Amino acid sequence: MRFLYALFLYSLTSLAFAPVAFGADCRTPSVLMSLPDKPDNPFWGPYARFAEAVAESLNVKLTVDYSKTNDRFNYMDRLRTALSGPSKPDYVAVFPYFGAVEALMEETAQHGVSIVTLNSDLGHGDRKAVGYPRERYKNWILQSLADDESAGFQLARAVADAGRERFALLQSDGVAITALGGNQLAGASLYRRDGLERFVRMSGGTAAINQFVFTDWTYERGKEVAEGLIRRYPDTQAVWAANLPLGLAVADAWNAMAANRVSPAIGMVSGPFDDRALDGIEDGRFAAVIGGHFLEGGLVLALLLDHFNGLDFVDDMGTALRVPFKLVDRTNLADLRRVMGDRNWLGMSFRHLSKCHKGGPDYYDFSLDKVFPG
Repeated sequence: MRFLYALFLYSLTSLAFAPVAFGADCRTPSVLMSLPDKPDNPFWGPYARFAEAVAESLNVKLTVDYSKTNDRFNYMDRLRTALSGPSKPDYVAVFPYFGAVEALMEETAQHGVSIVTLNSDLGHGDRKAVGYPRERYKNWILQSLADDESAGFQLARAVADAGRERFALLQSDGVAITALGGNQLAGASLYRRDGLERFVRMSGGTAAINQFVFTDWTYERGKEVAEGLIRRYPDTQAVWAANLPLGLAVADAWNAMAANRVSPAIGMVSGPFDDRALDGIEDGRFAAVIGGHFLEGGLVLALLLDHFNGLDFVDDMGTALRVPFKLVDRTNLADLRRVMGDRNWLGMSFRHLSKCHKGGPDYYDFSLDKVFPG
């Protein structure tokens, strides 16, 4: 009898301290996701919609907050307001503007809220100030970032190869690349540029950059810059564009100004694989598109659900999530369209992304075909 009573007490103690898991027993965390642009942005719009679909599937209470475009002060003001409200979230997931990261850490630490940084690596000054997750700031539990440097490199290689083929150049001939970047406050812009420059350095003189110009990511500014670059470098064989609006701007500017000349091989980053980019590959307007990192917000929610329920992802992947990119050209376009489907993600099940749900992964694999296994 004493043995049975002791066993009963042990069982209660074990239940009290064991992590909650497996589907219906998953407790629901609340997450504030603060994004640096509007819902109609061609990247952040699909990014948020995918995150909302994952939140619905995993029963995560998600609030998405949008700030003014490229305005880190408005961004910080909105975050302070949210954290000072009557019901603080369990987690905040935020974009780390250069020069604002230490303030983000201090603000969330003061309110006792765990923080995840999204989408971009930190600048050197910010890194020196805050270090790495779970070091100086214990509430900073995860740094999630797209592998932008690698993306910039892969895109440069793709447009250089396509430009060489389009203009019938020898393998030893130099390919001239004209490049349009994003702004100078976002790590995504700077690290993509770094990847482009690394490709050129490693090309052994078979690729060169005509000029790299920062923009504000928008089509309007991209069109102005593209028109100037076309006048300056009419014989360019390849164009590297840091996002979809810039790629569209280059193509439109070339069509308006130099329609009688052979178009350069144009490639761009398009996180959600926008249909305009994919259609452009199909009709020959674009040579290559690299993307897939729009999945990040939803993947982070799966990790936070597990973390909230005692299944700390740090044991599997440390404190950094690197969201992979996928390069698409005419050779794999049909496969990509099949995987992406109709992009109507609401109502789909994403429980396979979380360990907290029965049937979840033994280890995290967030490649595109694992996220959409159908």
